[in-house]
Amino acid sequence: SYYLVAEREGKFLVEVFNPIGKHNGGRAFSAKNIPLGDPFVYKHLGSMVSIGRYKALVNLHQAKDEKGISHASFVSWLIWRSAYLTRVISWRNRFYVVVNWATTLVFSRDNSRIG
Repeated sequence: SYYLVAEREGKFLVEVFNPIGKHNGGRAFSAKNIPLGDPFVYKHLGSMVSIGRYKALVNLHQAKDEKGISHASFVSWLIWRSAYLTRVISWRNRFYVVVNWATTLVFSRDNSRIG
């Protein structure tokens, strides 16, 4: 099924980019008059990573020279989990994630398939 999705996406991209390439003899700057939207601007909001055993590392420095919060503990793990839940789009999926976390907390992970 992954191949089918990739094939469809590839066909879509061919339809989008072929007219751009053919326009003006296929020269590199033929797409300069096509509106591409606002340019992307990266804004670093910090870094978080779960390290297991109910601990996480949280680094909320917005720039190298700025002071911010660096923390590694159970509280950091809760912050990481909360941030993760805010990125899940639908309430239904948030519910599934919380249920999965709860069952993992109660029954631990199923490691029988590893190896």
